[in-house]
Amino acid sequence: MKVEDCFKKQLLIKKKQSLEKAQKSLDTAEVYIQKAKDNFKIKNYDIAIVVAYTSMFHSLRSILFKDGIKERSHICLLSYIKDTYPELSGIVNSVDIYRRFRHTALYGLETPEFQDEAETSIEIAREVYDAVEKKFLEI
Repeated sequence: MKVEDCFKKQLLIKKKQSLEKAQKSLDTAEVYIQKAKDNFKIKNYDIAIVVAYTSMFHSLRSILFKDGIKERSHICLLSYIKDTYPELSGIVNSVDIYRRFRHTALYGLETPEFQDEAETSIEIAREVYDAVEKKFLEI
């Protein structure tokens, strides 16, 4: 979905910038990385992916808080980041893959073995966190 459409449909809304919420969202992302690792250790691979994706979401969401944007759609969050910060396009593409894995893990009727995907999702969550922390927040 295009960013303009996200704003028109009020899936993205301009709000007051909040560096405090941005930092809290980034802190939450780090907590979820550890939770994903904990689930991976006990072989809850599907849950590890869901939690790792949640970390990715919070990392990217912190940018929106910093920019004064409220999201109501995961797709629109990704579109906004990709359009506004093209240097993060590769990361956004990876996050979108795990958004889909998350959907399958939560809503699918089968529980496939996601061990490799879970391990990679945790690595991607750390990469997203590090990229956001270094490039955009500098708080």
